[in-house]
Amino acid sequence: MKQIALTGPYNPATRKLLYEMLPEGYEMFDVPGPEDYGKLKEADSIIIRTVRLDGSDLAEAGRLRFIQKWGAGYDTLDIPGISRRDIPVAICAGINAQPVAELAVLHMLAVCRHLLAANAKLKQNIWAKNEFSNRSFLLQGKTVGLLGLGNIGRRVARIVQGFGAQVQYYDMYPIPEQQARELNIRYVALDELLATSDILSLHVPLTEQTRGMLGAQEFAKMKDGAVLINTARGEIVDEQALVQALEHGKLMGAGLDAFCAEPPGEDCPFYQMENVVVTPHIGGNTADNDVNMIARCFENIQRFDQGLPLRRRDLVNAALLQTKPETED
Repeated sequence: MKQIALTGPYNPATRKLLYEMLPEGYEMFDVPGPEDYGKLKEADSIIIRTVRLDGSDLAEAGRLRFIQKWGAGYDTLDIPGISRRDIPVAICAGINAQPVAELAVLHMLAVCRHLLAANAKLKQNIWAKNEFSNRSFLLQGKTVGLLGLGNIGRRVARIVQGFGAQVQYYDMYPIPEQQARELNIRYVALDELLATSDILSLHVPLTEQTRGMLGAQEFAKMKDGAVLINTARGEIVDEQALVQALEHGKLMGAGLDAFCAEPPGEDCPFYQMENVVVTPHIGGNTADNDVNMIARCFENIQRFDQGLPLRRRDLVNAALLQTKPETED
């Protein structure tokens, strides 16, 4: 029997589903956190979520041949250190795209219509019918700027176009012009994206290039009264600079599903701001999407064990491996 270490935190329903969907020929055991990494010596493969894993954590994991990351972000994994042990690391590219895109647009709507503030007033028996009308806005006719145009960004583009918004984007790797025309979006330089977007939605991964990408200088360049949406990673944003931009009225509001520290702590300044909508990094967390995520995790593990090609987009460290698994588009 092949042994899979289920590593990191999973809610009880998701954990139950993982065990129910476990393929024949496999056994799985729990490794809740780093303090339990000694158990990894029994694992042939790992499914890991949220927690940090360094190459040094695998010193005694002699059986380990494959690591499967839950979701698409892998900034919690020491890719160079793991790769030195010649262990492939796979993600679930695209699986979270739809739920994260939906949440990003939900944040846009909630901020622009002051949904939570109006909800709170009414639950206090205050009929604030006109209080927010002169500072509420449609998505229709607005320019939505996407910082990053991966799977999630493209889905956000399609959704907001359904509301009548125009879409522009900046990405370090622009798509061909023909594709942009087909998506009905346009590429602009970063400074133009900041200066002309009514709503700026972040969809870049956390890398050394994107860490702190939005700070005081970038907020100063943004359109007065713009809205910032972050369903990506908290560390992309200088949070103190964002607080200043919100407090001084440079930005109308923000929708945040990601924070530099998670959870942020009870003194988080965003908790006290009526013009900020916050959620606890739940972009991909839906019951129906869990089924898709689990299926991809097990599919990648089985394909690797059977010597079948892996999806090129799923294998993140192919260039660093001595033994390179086959891939396909």
